[in-house]
Amino acid sequence: MTIKKNNGDEYYLELIPDLSIWDRLLLRSPQGTHFLDRALLDKLASQVKYYGLFKKNVCYLGLPIINTGSNESEILPQCYYQGLLFYDEVYKSKPYKQIQHEIELAEISITKLIELESSFTFMLHPSLTDMRGYSWVNYHNLDKPRCQIIPQYTAIIDLTKVSSDDIRMNSRSARRQEEGYAKSRENLNCFDDGNLNELIDLYCYTFEKQDKFIDKSEIEYLKCFCGYFLELGIGKILVVRNESNQAVAAGFIFEDYDKTWHVPLIGVGDTRYGGTLLYYYAIDYVKAAAGKRIDFNGANSPQRSYFKHSMGAKAKLYFMIKLMDSNRD
Repeated sequence: MTIKKNNGDEYYLELIPDLSIWDRLLLRSPQGTHFLDRALLDKLASQVKYYGLFKKNVCYLGLPIINTGSNESEILPQCYYQGLLFYDEVYKSKPYKQIQHEIELAEISITKLIELESSFTFMLHPSLTDMRGYSWVNYHNLDKPRCQIIPQYTAIIDLTKVSSDDIRMNSRSARRQEEGYAKSRENLNCFDDGNLNELIDLYCYTFEKQDKFIDKSEIEYLKCFCGYFLELGIGKILVVRNESNQAVAAGFIFEDYDKTWHVPLIGVGDTRYGGTLLYYYAIDYVKAAAGKRIDFNGANSPQRSYFKHSMGAKAKLYFMIKLMDSNRD
């Protein structure tokens, strides 16, 4: 399944014949993330196709086509930044060349991919901010499908130049007060030895309070998702417990290739201030682990967004790219 593989000077798109190429690209790409580990996707996705944009047998760009196996979600739950991977050599030229290469490679690869796939959805890494390559796909071919570009936000704290005290001073005063109340009024304490059952029970309870319920298949998915990172030794379940040693808040975090720590899963039980205490503990934990930044993974609904930003996290834009298929039969 190849397009335009007719001479060594042309870019061509094909399914990557040797998936060790994908693994090496993942490790070298600035967009590399454990969310795109083949071993993880094998556990979570119904099917994955790994495309590569090649020139002279060099893979300059990787594109994962992920079938979630669900009619309700085009993106795997709790997963982020499952999108294009650029070869790091693309970014080692002069700035104007970097811009040109990134735009051209995006446009070429998506234009070719549309000829092979009837639908796809990518969640791009936050480092990819120039959307011209995607918006120019079939720009002059109105009878052919084009890309839908959807802005999204996450909330990130850069930990490289701030102390724990700085982070608290940059957060809302009410959050600092809640942290104190969690300790003085609720007698809560933080630990890094939480278990999956505590995490899942609190996560489910969080939804039950909103009259929403997590079914058994979702629970098994979450166990599989968290279990992957725990088995690798890069994941942790942080927990807040009361005087009876009962977990009242828990969060799952893991360290990515670039020293970013992600927080894709949080559960809060019957506590007024435990959630705030958990967030501060996660920040302190990552800081102590020499993490470069903490990504609270998503800030796209009002209540969650305002809370994460009130902890001192800054808004970070990323994009979803979807194939608009309105012109096809």
